[in-house]
Amino acid sequence: MINIDITLLIQVVNFLVALAIINYLIIRPVRGVIARRRAQNDALRGDADALEGEAGLKMEGYTARIEKVRAEVSAMRRSMKESAEAAAQARVNEASDEARSIHRAAAERIREESVQARSELDGRVGDFVQVALKSMLG
Repeated sequence: MINIDITLLIQVVNFLVALAIINYLIIRPVRGVIARRRAQNDALRGDADALEGEAGLKMEGYTARIEKVRAEVSAMRRSMKESAEAAAQARVNEASDEARSIHRAAAERIREESVQARSELDGRVGDFVQVALKSMLG
């Protein structure tokens, strides 16, 4: 059985004093530490979110720059290819013109030599005819 007497009152007072001491020495400092850590974590999360946002913006900037440079390089490559093709075509045309002039000069030289050979042969035809007649007539 439970006896309600002065010892119960002393135990209740003892319990309340112990609760106040435990609250003062243990619970309040622990709550303070937890609150500070929570605030620190919230601040760090905010900083992390801000840094993540900055990183995203920088990444977008870098991506835009890369795309711009790629476009410039592509345009430059296209321009250089076109100029190289134009230079190659000019050299081909030049070589073709040179080949035509060499061909014409060779054809002209062959005509001249042919005319010269015919004129020499025409001049010697009489001699050849006489030699042929002498060999036939004996």
